[in-house]
Amino acid sequence: MFLTQLKLAKDTGVSIFRLGIDWTRIMPAEPVNGLKETVNFAALERYKWIINKVRSYGMKVMLTLFHHSLPPWAGEYGGWKLEKTVDYFMYFTRLVVDSVSELVDYWVTFNEPHVFCMLTYCAGAWPGGHPDMLEVATSALPTGVFNQAMHWMAVAHAKAYDYIHQQRTSSSSIVGVAHHVSFMRPYGLFDVAAVSLANSLTIFPYVDSISDKLDFIGINYYGQEVVCGAGLKLVETDEYSESGRGVYPDGLFRMLVQFHERYKHLKLPFIITENGVSDATDVIRRPYLLEHLLAIYAAMTMGIPVLGYLFWTISDNWEWADGYGPKFGLVAVDRENGLARIPRPSYYLFSKVVTTGKITREDRAQAWYDLQRAAKEKRTRPFHRAVNKHGLMYAGGLDEPIQRPFIERDWRFGHYEMEGLQDPLSRLARWFLQPFGIRKRRKHGVDDDEFVLQTLEHTV
Repeated sequence: MFLTQLKLAKDTGVSIFRLGIDWTRIMPAEPVNGLKETVNFAALERYKWIINKVRSYGMKVMLTLFHHSLPPWAGEYGGWKLEKTVDYFMYFTRLVVDSVSELVDYWVTFNEPHVFCMLTYCAGAWPGGHPDMLEVATSALPTGVFNQAMHWMAVAHAKAYDYIHQQRTSSSSIVGVAHHVSFMRPYGLFDVAAVSLANSLTIFPYVDSISDKLDFIGINYYGQEVVCGAGLKLVETDEYSESGRGVYPDGLFRMLVQFHERYKHLKLPFIITENGVSDATDVIRRPYLLEHLLAIYAAMTMGIPVLGYLFWTISDNWEWADGYGPKFGLVAVDRENGLARIPRPSYYLFSKVVTTGKITREDRAQAWYDLQRAAKEKRTRPFHRAVNKHGLMYAGGLDEPIQRPFIERDWRFGHYEMEGLQDPLSRLARWFLQPFGIRKRRKHGVDDDEFVLQTLEHTV
């Protein structure tokens, strides 16, 4: 099945295949009595075989060392809250680098570190956290568990970065992180402070702490989040993925601009290390793909260096909180018939963009037409988030999805009209000032032929 997966990826025309190594498979037990006694060298050789296969299919390798999979034995003693996890992680890193460094082109030390810390040590929603009430209550403080864990993950990145670059066989490799960003906005006036706090903890601090140990900045972007009280609001007029992420291509453009402004003095390029949408119907995924690529292209025309783009993901995957519910794949996986792989229409659209380097006006229009037709026909689709009576979404996924209608709202790049604050006071103020308002003018440029038809270079 793995070779089928590789062939499906190769046939799209992509030049890079991203994969990760599970720390627990290599070190299934805590190495308290010596490293060699606790290393699964057979698993290490299997990973090396897999990486060689990727290269034999003509693709470069992007290898992730930590993609949320903390070994259970590390979770038992506190994991990234403690310094000794840095030492254990470096045991693992040296084993991997010594084994496969000559085969890897791009290294990702950590995938979404702040997401892992927040959901593991602050919320207890992911394995290995087990926070007590005091840890939860004080998690956002400077001395809280969030910053503790983030600090040691930054130290671990720096050590791994140095070790990778010390190896002659990896002299041409570049090292970075895959940093999760979402565009957060407040639902009401009293949510502005919460958004400001969340942004202050998640957008720049980790990258700031390791900025002198980066060759590229990886950006994982899925959409926008509307903060309301202590949760995330489901805005009925917005389109969402099955996982409850608001579809907002402009957010990717805006985040690239923000990151470029902050780090341009370092002359670091960006790689979109993850971008995708869970959508079993495949109706949202096609315009989602095209509109986000246009957002990236718009950033590139402004001089923002984007080296490449990796779509999440080639086939339906397991999500930590949601299991096999949300469908992220360009290829469907039939779990009742031998895990058969069935390419969705978006697979062929993605392949066309990769091989031609272009987004045609016709493809963009057709993808949007199909979505709008589904909305006008009042069709529904699966939604894997529970929603309470106040419209707040729960973090955990639903085993049996509810049905949600497709939305007619125009969220194409450059078209989304941001709503104002929705608390009663803000609504009253808008109503009062509406007669004095200025009529909005149509945004210019996003539908121009020359914009849509330009070659999308550096796309992987």
